[in-house]
Amino acid sequence: MNLKHLVFVPLLLALAGCGSATTPGAPAQSAPPTAGTADVKPGPNASPAGGAVAQGRAAGAPAPAGAPNPAALQGAAALQPLPPLNRMIVKNANLSITVEEPEASLGQVDQLVKTARGTIASQTVRNQDDKTFVNMTIVVPADAFEDMLAKLRDLRARGSHVLNDTVSSQDVTDQFIDLDAQYRNLQATRDAYQKLLDKATAVSDIITLTREVATIQTQMDQIKGRQNVLAHQSELSSITLSLSPVGATPAPKPGPLPKPVQAAQQAWQALLAGLQGFAVVLIWMGILLPIPAVLLLAGWLIYRRATRRGAPPAYQPEATKN
Repeated sequence: MNLKHLVFVPLLLALAGCGSATTPGAPAQSAPPTAGTADVKPGPNASPAGGAVAQGRAAGAPAPAGAPNPAALQGAAALQPLPPLNRMIVKNANLSITVEEPEASLGQVDQLVKTARGTIASQTVRNQDDKTFVNMTIVVPADAFEDMLAKLRDLRARGSHVLNDTVSSQDVTDQFIDLDAQYRNLQATRDAYQKLLDKATAVSDIITLTREVATIQTQMDQIKGRQNVLAHQSELSSITLSLSPVGATPAPKPGPLPKPVQAAQQAWQALLAGLQGFAVVLIWMGILLPIPAVLLLAGWLIYRRATRRGAPPAYQPEATKN
């Protein structure tokens, strides 16, 4: 090999290297990471799609087709688990026991109620056959319901049994959730009407939209009131307690007074019953009265004919002769 070949070979190698760097269709070399960009390395449990997304984000390249959106992945990671649903249970109980002295037991009941942070909603003391009977309604927090009921059972006289012990519960959670959904829907509708009202210029539109907003707000207030009642009922439990002396028949529990609507319905039903009875009487009178009327008329005709036959002939004066 002469000196000419030694000079020509390096020149060809240099030209080949430049051509490979500028040839179209050749794979581009990966650019080094820019300053301030951290290298993203997939973890041991990372999926290939997640690694491709992470590398693409680190290099500034667009995500490959079919790969999940990084923003969606971040939003899914930010979702928190739903909190546990607290059930709303309304508890009530009816308890009837016999005690040595009902009036003396009232002090013990008052002390138990104060300890349980409850209250006595109503109380009735009655005397029957020289014996005292007590009926009361106790309201206590829901968490103290079972303990309060057990302590009240222990107040019965020694050797006696519980006369009546009834516990009932009602789950109002679904009802509360339905009311909450209705409230949110009405709230969204009210806000939409309010936006239209803010942009309205015609007087007729303002009046109509104002009326709609007021109507929806009234419905929302009613729903919120029902929710408050359900929440209050689930937080508090009521116990109806009856105390009777030993050896006596329990006094009948006074029934609740009828509500105005129920009283009106009862009065209307009584009026209808009275009108039906009066109509029945008129029908029977229409059927039966003609019979005695016909008999009376026939008897009167017979009597008149008989009296006319037995009567003397009437005096007729002779005609005067001319």
